[in-house]
Amino acid sequence: MTERRQGRTAGFTLAESLLAAVLLLAAISAITLPFAAGARAEQADARMCLAVNLAQGMMEEILAKPFDDPQGASAPGPETGETRRSRFDNMDDYHGYAESAGQIADANGVVIRTAVSGDLSRWVSAQYVYVSGQDTGQPATFIRVMVTVAYKGALLVELTRLVYKMP
Repeated sequence: MTERRQGRTAGFTLAESLLAAVLLLAAISAITLPFAAGARAEQADARMCLAVNLAQGMMEEILAKPFDDPQGASAPGPETGETRRSRFDNMDDYHGYAESAGQIADANGVVIRTAVSGDLSRWVSAQYVYVSGQDTGQPATFIRVMVTVAYKGALLVELTRLVYKMP
């Protein structure tokens, strides 16, 4: 009778399997990291592009309004009855106008909902300005309009325009 020896079967030990798993995990992480960073950069670029468009759109809306108030008011901010943006009838009515995060609306009042608009906020300042040598007893002939867009409270875009009242 011949004796048969049982030898080890070919395969991986537990230690070899764990080492292979760790190496595979490291390789996967190294491969996916640039893609994740690229996706974050793309989202930040899209957010910045939207912020610029929102600021420019608001500035254009304001500049399309007359310098003087049709009712003769000259204090920055909306007058009585101008409770919505659609009722603003001159540039200074926008002073103090603000839209909180996730509530930015287009000129028709429709809230903008995109993947990158949720944490954006926008506000406007419109103040009369007197230049050096100008009689401050007379009505101002300049108004400085500032439109600001922020992401989670951090400034992204700020547009400023000095508007001259044509005689």
